[in-house]
Amino acid sequence: MTRTLLAVAIASMITSTAHAAEPRLTVYSGDYDAVVQSEAMPGGPGFALYEAGIGFDLRSGANRVSQGGLPSALDASSVRLKPRGDASVRGQRFDFAIAGQDELLRRSIGQTVTVEQSGNGGRQSHTGVLMAAGNGLTLRLPDGRVKVLSEYSSFELAAMPDGIVNEPTLSWDITAGAAGRQDFDLSYASAGLAWRAEYQVDLSGQAKACRMDIDGAAMVVNRSGADFNGVALTLVAGQPNRAPASGPMQAKAYGRAEMMAADAAAPQPVASGEYHAYRLPGSASLPQGSVQRLPLIDATRGIACERRYETRSAMGGWRPPYPMIDANFNAETGEQPVIAGLRFDNRKTGGLGMPLPAGRVRVFDNGDLLGEATMGHTPANAEVELDLGTVFDLTAERSREDFQVDRAGRTMEERISIVVRNAKPEAATVHVLETLPRWSDWEVVSSTVPATKRDAQSATFALSVPAGGEAKVTYTVRYRWAPDVQIP
Repeated sequence: MTRTLLAVAIASMITSTAHAAEPRLTVYSGDYDAVVQSEAMPGGPGFALYEAGIGFDLRSGANRVSQGGLPSALDASSVRLKPRGDASVRGQRFDFAIAGQDELLRRSIGQTVTVEQSGNGGRQSHTGVLMAAGNGLTLRLPDGRVKVLSEYSSFELAAMPDGIVNEPTLSWDITAGAAGRQDFDLSYASAGLAWRAEYQVDLSGQAKACRMDIDGAAMVVNRSGADFNGVALTLVAGQPNRAPASGPMQAKAYGRAEMMAADAAAPQPVASGEYHAYRLPGSASLPQGSVQRLPLIDATRGIACERRYETRSAMGGWRPPYPMIDANFNAETGEQPVIAGLRFDNRKTGGLGMPLPAGRVRVFDNGDLLGEATMGHTPANAEVELDLGTVFDLTAERSREDFQVDRAGRTMEERISIVVRNAKPEAATVHVLETLPRWSDWEVVSSTVPATKRDAQSATFALSVPAGGEAKVTYTVRYRWAPDVQIP
């Protein structure tokens, strides 16, 4: 049976059919890589909300109805079945134990089973009450003897054990005042579905003369354990907080398919609470075990950008809890990479000015891949900075030349030099980013290249490096601290 949320509903006491209204599926961004690489389970990575109308033909009084074709990653606590008429839902049950051999045996303990063995004398059958199942089967025979079967060919059950299903199934106890068809609204949350944006950027020009073309698609993965066919699909760029979930866990092996959507107009983002939503036009189908590429952002051309080279000290953005007066601190010397980067403003004046959902960015120059980078959720009017890779023909070397501390005067000074070598046939400007990590109150008191304060803990130096040559920047930074600052 195909696992589909549009399948005909299963009924144990009555016959039911799926409601004709188009179901809605809302998939939230985040956890994409984890969903691709993991098995579906409740509370696992990925998050989606499903809403649909369903109908049941009820008899007067008590009814038991069931709906199959559900995700194995369904969050049972989120399920809501809301009557549109006068019926009332008295109880709900989610059966997730699939009828595998181990589960059948476990649930048949205490029941009569027939087990077949194959041997040199042919096939033998043994009937008794199942006492244990694991490393073989243990039966209590009708005459009271106990039979241990370490190997067996097959077993037979008189009936399916209670709670065993061939697919995850929801059941409801419904009370109806009169016989007839009644419609309901079904909604639930499920893990195992996620999406991310996938951008391609094509560059032309160098430095601040750079121009870029960009287009974006949505990569949507479904490993929830069920097909979603003919749904109104909405992709939300955002990750609402989710409380830790507990519930049944199942491990299944699924194949992975890659499908390409036909060209279509990209959806326009609309506000969705604190996030942005993209309602895809028409109906979509997300088969279980698939990754699909769907239109997200129309191609935009000629966007102003900046290609730049940057080399950074290894200290990163660490902030000291007190003035670091140890002479060995920040004394590391040696080579450090020069990184090729891309900057652009997400503004209408630059050609963009739209919400850019988080995802992967592939950057090309005349067909050559410059690198890939991950971009977070980027609102309109924000600046984007991407690291693309280590430059082959530019190298940097950093050294600490001097350090002096005056505890009585509550100051210290440090002199740093960075040499950049250029093996390219053309000159290059390398931005030297220096974290000033000894204390938060600092000042660059001298520098062979003008210093620009980047933030509260770092400064940059734009170093021009000739073709086939090298250039050097040397700066001295002075730190101060107040009399009430304690130094261990």
